[in-house]
Order: sequence, then structure tokens, then C-alpha cells
Amino acid sequence: RTRARVLMLARDVRAHYTRSTRFASPSSRHARHARPRASSDSTGSTEVEVVRFGIGRGSSATYSPSATTNKDGVIDPRSTTYADGALDALAISLFNAKLAAVVGEEASASANEKRGFERLVALADALADGRTVVEQRAAVTRALLSIIPAPVRFLFKKLIKPAPWVDEMNAYITREAFAWLVGPCEVMPRESDGVMAQVKLRKCRYLEQSGCSASCANFCKIPTQRFFKEAFGVDARLDPNHEDGSCVMTFGVKPDINDAAFAAPCYNSCAKGCGTRDAPCHRLGEQPEF
Repeated sequence: RTRARVLMLARDVRAHYTRSTRFASPSSRHARHARPRASSDSTGSTEVEVVRFGIGRGSSATYSPSATTNKDGVIDPRSTTYADGALDALAISLFNAKLAAVVGEEASASANEKRGFERLVALADALADGRTVVEQRAAVTRALLSIIPAPVRFLFKKLIKPAPWVDEMNAYITREAFAWLVGPCEVMPRESDGVMAQVKLRKCRYLEQSGCSASCANFCKIPTQRFFKEAFGVDARLDPNHEDGSCVMTFGVKPDINDAAFAAPCYNSCAKGCGTRDAPCHRLGEQPEF
């Protein structure tokens, strides 16, 4: 039954991809998947913008554009307010349980007083304590892989080979099923060929709330790239922008050999930072070989 469901999903997505690429140009396809509608506050001010996102569009992010960076030019974690819908809250809770199992009962005790996404960030901090960056990346990758049942991962890689429509499918899966982790995002054309296989994160929720370039690389970027490769056999490259907090995730593209993410400086908002923006963060570690 699992094999039949995987094949059915793959067939439906491939049919959608074939129709869209046959009858539409990259620009017109992009127009159909425009950014989620935003609204102003009750006073009509454009300073506050509300964007719906997540599973079933049940969550919302409220942005204050004038407060996206602080006086030091780094991301202000207070500039966005998130309200998680029921399904996204459940997804966060389940992932927190996976992380807590990896971190261990004693180490995760410090995060017990927190709930929801704050607990996720606290568990990520606890995961980093006493572990090398290699161990951190491996632990988070295991937690991500545990979300997808092993038989589904096996059948996906066995039955579905890399192709542009597979890259597109993973982009839409990311937008619909994983926005609870990264915040509002949109599917865009891949620069190399116009295939809708690129996801633009408006302002990464985890990066914004963790306030740490090392956590971005070791808790999110590297484990996510490995997750899609190990779970679905798909190459993925994440390119975070540490100036505005956005990120671009491109499917079907291998990670850069010389990755700019591993030259990112500390954030002044990071509690474990080294206090300088003139050198790479001391907690980044070495860039791994893929």
C-alpha cells in the first residue's frame, strides 16, 4: 500500500509538472505562485504586514518591516511575531519530541519550561552543548529523517529517479509541509532553467529566532541538505542571507564547494557569540564534504 501511494503521488506531481511546463513560460508559472497575500493592520498602516503560511495556511507571521534589523545591522529576533495554527503547532511538537530524544532527558531539562518554537530553539542550543559540529549535524539529520518512515524513503529512492519534476515536487512539499520551521516561503523558478524548483524563504524563522549563524549552518543548512539527499535522493542547496535573514533553497543543485555560509560572522544577538563581525563565527566548524 505504501508503494502504491508513493507511485500515485509521483504520477500526479509529474502530470502537473508536464502540463505546466508545456503550456506556460517560466514567468507565467511564477505569477501563478505569487507570494501569499499580505494585509495591513486595523489602522491601515503599511508598517505591519500579516502573511498566512504553513499547513493549510493555518499560521500567520506579522512583520514590522522597519524593525527587521537592529542598530548593529543584524537581525532583530523581535521584528516578526508568529501565530502557529493547530497543524503547524502539532508538527513543531512532534519535531521537538524527536529532538528531545536525541538530546537526552537530562540535557533537554533546561528546555522543559518552554513551549512550541521557543522550545525548539532551546533544544537546538542544548544539542550544541558538549557535541562537536559533526555530531550536531548528524544528530539533527537523524531527527529529520525520523519524520519520514523508512519504508517511504526506501521506496521513493528506489522507484523515483532524479528529474526536474522531482525537484519541483520537493519544492512544493517544502512550502506546504515544512513552513512551520522556516516561516513564509514561496516557490520560484530555478535560475538555471526556469523549473519551479527553488524556494525563497522571506525571513527564516529559525535563523531569526536563534540569532546565530553557526546554528543556521549546523542545525539547519547542513542537516536539511543531507535530509533531502538521504531521504529522497535529491540534491539541495541552501543559501542563507545574513544581511536580511532570507534564504534560498534550490533543489537539483549540489552545495557549493566553497560555501559562503562558512564565512558568516557572529550575530551580536547570539548569547554564545564571540562579539565580532570581522571574522567567521568561531562555532561554525569546517565545511563538510558532500
